[in-house]
Amino acid sequence: MYRHSRTVISTAVLFQLLGCGAGISTETTALYARLNGVFISDGYGYVVDLRGDTRDVYHLSVDSCVFDEDTSAVIQHVLEPDNVFEAPDGQSFAYGSAYEPHKITFHRTAALPVPCVTPIPDTPQGNFDAFAAAFSAHYGFLDLHGVNWSRQVAVARSKLTSSTTDEDLFALFAEMVAPIEDSHLSLEAEINGREFTVDPVTTALSRGAIRLAAENGTSKQEIVLATLDQYWNQGVAEGILGGHGHETGGGKLRYGLIDDTIGYINVLMLAGYTSNDFFSDTDVLDDSAEHQRINAILDEIMISFASANVSAVIIDASLNFGGSDYMGREIAARFTDRQRLAYTKAAFDAAGAPETSVYVVPTERPSFDGPVYLMTTDSTVSAGEIMTMALRALPNVTHVGQSTNGSLSDVLDKTLPNGWALTLSNEIYRDHIGIAWEGRGISPEISLDIFDEATLVDGHPSAVGTLVAHIHAQLNK
Repeated sequence: MYRHSRTVISTAVLFQLLGCGAGISTETTALYARLNGVFISDGYGYVVDLRGDTRDVYHLSVDSCVFDEDTSAVIQHVLEPDNVFEAPDGQSFAYGSAYEPHKITFHRTAALPVPCVTPIPDTPQGNFDAFAAAFSAHYGFLDLHGVNWSRQVAVARSKLTSSTTDEDLFALFAEMVAPIEDSHLSLEAEINGREFTVDPVTTALSRGAIRLAAENGTSKQEIVLATLDQYWNQGVAEGILGGHGHETGGGKLRYGLIDDTIGYINVLMLAGYTSNDFFSDTDVLDDSAEHQRINAILDEIMISFASANVSAVIIDASLNFGGSDYMGREIAARFTDRQRLAYTKAAFDAAGAPETSVYVVPTERPSFDGPVYLMTTDSTVSAGEIMTMALRALPNVTHVGQSTNGSLSDVLDKTLPNGWALTLSNEIYRDHIGIAWEGRGISPEISLDIFDEATLVDGHPSAVGTLVAHIHAQLNK
């Protein structure tokens, strides 16, 4: 329904614009002296030229190369000592958050790749070629969406003419990707002072909001805000927790007791717990502070549940905007008795790179070892789906509700020669038994209607009530 935060708050996007106004530290200067050279990423399609004083970033898609002027200008604020892990021989480095096992690996190469010596020009044909090549080289799920990309490209190419305008070109791109219902797909452009966006509608709440806006003659944004208020404040805070719950994490998490037996945690987002802004600016989020904050919150929750002697816990991610994968694993860690494989992760476009195995690791901090029930819908998106996989790996967790969105891959950011911003999915996640859920969503063990297009979030409190009755029946067996 809403733009999920893994698009806004990406967990492994390579070049986030972090702290652009800060000066260059001595440690960063030393790092670049050691990295002096050209590096190509294994998968993801990035090239960085760090020779001498050069600080250039390119997007490489086989024979297509686009120079990224904006990211080049801030690269020294992105590749920094705390997120660059150098190989001892100096021939490669890995990039990524210290809290994420999966990293993007860059290998040293002798020279700038030939296509990048003369990048694709900013012409209708050049932008078309770059757009087509980005999907062909990096998008991992065309088959899942029934798309014959070669055919799409051929048909669209036949419509290009010498008089193709920017508006025509954007409409052509939108037509090419129309069959791909992927929440992590987007295209954003500014043309003659107007904003143009491709943003697939992938949830029942989104479809319902669009319908209501049309019927009421209002904006979708108004419907979205009203629906969010109904869900979060009227539904969760009052209807489910009876006004006795606690809001924390900058307004992204609520918890409390449903009754004397059942603890309840609603996770609206998995990022921004150190900020009071709803969609927090990624430029100011700090993984270390976020990690500390979520664990302090989880301590509070677990201690309160222990004091109440709860017999079961509901983790409600029915509406989850995504965020950072490690935040979801921290939640799962409070419910496991031992280390367990949560999922594996690999880039579709990497050259034989091994999968990264990611685990739920138990903690000595306050925890709960009883039955846990996880609620999801198709508005459980992105990092919310990664949390779902982590929790499903635990034998004491039962997954209830509706299938998740099916947008698990991190967002891969690309730019076109004209500066238009493209995002797509290039990573394959597999759960603890090897199933990939991309494009179809993670199916619950117990089906339960929660959201629908007609009534939006109206049925959420009663769905929780149905689950509560089921839990009591199980506890009383």
